[in-house]
Amino acid sequence: MLHHLCWVLGMLLITAALPVRAQVPDTVKLEAATQHIRLPLQVYHDNVATLGLEQVQQKAFTPNDTTTAPAPGKTVHWVRVVVQNTTAREQERYLYAGDWSHLDLYEQQPSGTYRLKQTGQLVPISERDVPLYKPYVQLHLAPNTSTLLYLRLQGDLDLYKPQELSLQLLLPEQVHEANRDRLFVQGIFIGIILVMTLYNLVLFASVRDRSYLYFLLALLGTGLYFMFYHGFALELLWPQAPYWNAHSFPFIVTFNGLFRVLFTRRYLNTQHTMPAWDKVLLLLGLLYIMPVGMGLLSYFTPLDLLQACVSFIGIIGGLVLVAMLLVGVSSLRLGYRPALYFLIANVFFVVGALLFILKENHLLPDNTITVYSAQVGMVAQVVLFSLGLAYRLNTVTSELNAKVLEQERLEREKETERKLLIEQQKNELEVMVANRTSALRHKTQELKDTVRKLKASEHKLRRLNHFKDRFFSIISHDIRTPLATLESFLNILVNFSDKMKPEQMQKLATHTQLSVRNLQALLENLLQWSTAQTASGHHIRYEPEVLLLADLVQQNVNLLKDTADTKQIQWQVTVQPELRVRADAHMLDFVIRNLLHNAIKFSHTGGLIRIEAEEGSASMATIAVTDEGVGISPDVLATLFKLEMPAMATKGTLNEKGTGLGLLLCRYFVERHGGSIKVETEVGKGSRFWFTVPLVLPQQPTENERLLEGEIC
Repeated sequence: MLHHLCWVLGMLLITAALPVRAQVPDTVKLEAATQHIRLPLQVYHDNVATLGLEQVQQKAFTPNDTTTAPAPGKTVHWVRVVVQNTTAREQERYLYAGDWSHLDLYEQQPSGTYRLKQTGQLVPISERDVPLYKPYVQLHLAPNTSTLLYLRLQGDLDLYKPQELSLQLLLPEQVHEANRDRLFVQGIFIGIILVMTLYNLVLFASVRDRSYLYFLLALLGTGLYFMFYHGFALELLWPQAPYWNAHSFPFIVTFNGLFRVLFTRRYLNTQHTMPAWDKVLLLLGLLYIMPVGMGLLSYFTPLDLLQACVSFIGIIGGLVLVAMLLVGVSSLRLGYRPALYFLIANVFFVVGALLFILKENHLLPDNTITVYSAQVGMVAQVVLFSLGLAYRLNTVTSELNAKVLEQERLEREKETERKLLIEQQKNELEVMVANRTSALRHKTQELKDTVRKLKASEHKLRRLNHFKDRFFSIISHDIRTPLATLESFLNILVNFSDKMKPEQMQKLATHTQLSVRNLQALLENLLQWSTAQTASGHHIRYEPEVLLLADLVQQNVNLLKDTADTKQIQWQVTVQPELRVRADAHMLDFVIRNLLHNAIKFSHTGGLIRIEAEEGSASMATIAVTDEGVGISPDVLATLFKLEMPAMATKGTLNEKGTGLGLLLCRYFVERHGGSIKVETEVGKGSRFWFTVPLVLPQQPTENERLLEGEIC
């Protein structure tokens, strides 16, 4: 109680020392709601901006002239006011004096000293008395007391200098509720911007259309600007850089405006459809260089150009918005359907943005409509633009498809013209060549013949060179060895037959017969091979006819029966009696006989050989020969049927000789019929060779049947 009494006496002494009534401090009694204090406010204008509290206390304060705005440039204003709490409980208030660059509050204590609290738009968030984007100062007023306040209001930048001097005493819950509303409303807005940015990013990644890239960058610029305007940039992005925050908006607005101009040009295709408007948009885009330069000068030099930058950006932004509407109308009049979405979306956004720009340039009052009109228009624009971009995507896709079809048509026409031109040039060239002398024509023909013969000779020489070693090996080993063996057997018969027993004679005769057959098979294969290789096989006559496959198979089985009996080999023939094929009898006979001979050669004594034939697919008959012999090793299997590296001759189970050329002939003869030959084998378990030849449909009679029908008729 004694402290309060001393404080009251001190206030009375100060009041008594003041010579005129203007020096009596204004007293503001606290009310239950927000108080907006305009008059009377006692103010002292510190023109030198260097005075401290003690010096200012000696100065004469005068009522503030509300019709006069603070002068431009760096200014300092001192406000003196007494706040009286007439209630019986402590009161808490948030004092707000406007968006000043710096605000120092000197609050008199009961002891007579002053406590300093600082805030302001150029003070980092962490150093403010209340860590919010608005420069609030917190007051704790004891019950039944009056508190003398000195406010030092410093305006370093014209941007952070209110139009008038006024004070607001706000309840804490009002400030917190307003901040919650700000977070909620702006969170929804920024969320919409982010969602639509991601949506257009997905579209851009899908179609690679730069319209979507420009639109999503413009969306990012818009979201960043409203984060700056509502304090989120300072609170979240650079809380310790308030001076940069004040200078960031020229760059943010320029970023947003440039990409909005680029989006308009790209979306409406002004470069090709409206070149005059395209130049206007380019000029407006280039004007954004000015606010960027002004922002850089204001940031790095003592010049304060931010307020002028706001006005200049407002002019450019208004021109861009109006130009977007006019370009949209012009594009729609040209019949470009997506321009309808562009125009409708921009109507909402342009109206809201113009209201916002006029408010920022103090041409309209600061209220809910002017503050949020641009954001409401932006949301409407985003939604409608999304529909427009989707429609444009469909349009562009249809146009691309049409262009592709048109391009294909033009390519076909060009190809046709090119062929006609080539044909025409060819005819002209032929006429020109025909008009040459006969000697020149003769020499040209001779050169052509010579080139053709040289190519044929080169190919033939390559083949001959490839197979010469093979033939030499066959002649030196496979012919000489059987002849030597045969000669030795005959020599024994001539000189020692009278001394040999009958069973020895029989055994020798059997070996002699086997040697003769091997020699015969060797000579036959060599003859067939050499004939096939002569002049690319053209000396082998190919004369297909309708054949009964069962008869042909049985003939070869009977032919090789004696050879098979020497190994006690059994036959299993499964061929449909009516199965007929169209083939050359000699070639087909050779293929079947060669496969059967190989099966006997590589079968074990007492083995089984199966011959099967059936109707296959694609009007082809399949003939298979299966044995249970030694099988074929992988390295030999890799060389079967290959002309480039024919398989080396392999001895049979009784050391039967071979040339290794039989399967090559089989492949050649089968392919002459349009068929194919394949093999399945497993070492130690046998092999299965099968090939295909053309099948004769049931209604096609054989040659003998046709002759017989002719005789009957």
